[in-house]
Amino acid sequence: MKKSGRTPLLRARQIEKVLDVGEIYIKLEGSNPTGHKYDRVGEIVIRDAIARGYDCVLVNGSVNYIKSLLYFATLSEVKILVPQFKNEMWKVKHFKLEMLMALKNHMRKDQLVILKEIALESHYYLAVEGHMKTQLSKTALEEISEEIVNRLEHNVTTIYTQLNYGYTFTSIYSVLLKHWIDGKFVQIPNIVCGTPKIGEAYIEDEANSKELSKWDPVDEKLLADLKKSVWETNGKLIAIEVDELNESVKLLRRLEHLKVTTNEAYAFAAFYRQAKLGEVQKGRHVIILNEGRSDVKIENINDFEEVSKKELVEYTRQWLAQYSDSSLETEDAIQNASERGFILLASRNGEYEGICIVVNLGFKDFIPTYHLAYIGTQKGSKGRGVGTELIQRALDLTSENLSLHVDLDNKGAKKLYEKLGFKHKYNRMIFHKE
Repeated sequence: MKKSGRTPLLRARQIEKVLDVGEIYIKLEGSNPTGHKYDRVGEIVIRDAIARGYDCVLVNGSVNYIKSLLYFATLSEVKILVPQFKNEMWKVKHFKLEMLMALKNHMRKDQLVILKEIALESHYYLAVEGHMKTQLSKTALEEISEEIVNRLEHNVTTIYTQLNYGYTFTSIYSVLLKHWIDGKFVQIPNIVCGTPKIGEAYIEDEANSKELSKWDPVDEKLLADLKKSVWETNGKLIAIEVDELNESVKLLRRLEHLKVTTNEAYAFAAFYRQAKLGEVQKGRHVIILNEGRSDVKIENINDFEEVSKKELVEYTRQWLAQYSDSSLETEDAIQNASERGFILLASRNGEYEGICIVVNLGFKDFIPTYHLAYIGTQKGSKGRGVGTELIQRALDLTSENLSLHVDLDNKGAKKLYEKLGFKHKYNRMIFHKE
């Protein structure tokens, strides 16, 4: 079973209210196992190494790239070696000494040649970010766009991403083009990149240029594909300033309770700049955050192995307090949710703080298919965004095909639900025999 991918696509409703540019969705790639989109790459690269008969992978690149490959290699009992060239003491901080291959006498400029020779002589599988296995990386990252367009039913105006080596940009374009050819898009959505590397908008002359001086020396075919993709989608590359990154990180945390480092906030910063300048038309806009994640960890419980049914019943009744139902009713809902719906547990710092039980009512058109039966949070978690995170994830998992009921005197909950987009449709009445 794949461990990477299927990351949340969060509706940023609070930012929508501030910017007024239509619907805003944020793809939280930090929900992958090691907290980065590169887990999608790492999983498929290690699978490829195993399929080709290798038991050792020589890997070089950024910290996130190496960590992703290391995670999946460890799961598959594949050995990982990381070269340490001159002026790369940072690798000692992040990786065990026994993993490091001392190559301090060599300069970085000739590292690829050296690594190819070592891999060939020692029968190592070679994976170098931006240089080797680029097609595998591009294919793995295409899943991000597939998840986005399928979730939003091909109603997308713009996709914002961050430019590093160009994998994500070209993978987005590849998916959009394929779906356009299949007739699912009338027009290919625009792609916009936030980047620290290029300080000008991308125009046709630049896209067709063979000059590589502005780029890091990466795979030239990947670079050519990137330039073509930018030009053909009427895309833009936007250079972002440090103060814009800091402002973006603070906004995401304050309004949507999202964590992202400044190094991985370029995509949102590009969107935020355009929105403030009035350059974003109303529509559906998606921002991919390479390591974006919620302050709160949400787990989708598929069985009762890690948390028993009895414990789930206790959490539900305890956290709903005066609004709880009987144990029998609660257990009935939890059983339905485990088989046909969703059981969501929220935790912070390793401790459970909230629960959400979503049952499947079995209807397609008559009423919403899914119903939020119970949602409750620990008393000390009130006002910390746990309930909001649970509802957002429930909306994501149910494609917003969700209803709920709320006690008439529970004004706080009603206010929260309305804030998140729920509308009061009718009062529910239940027959009670005298």
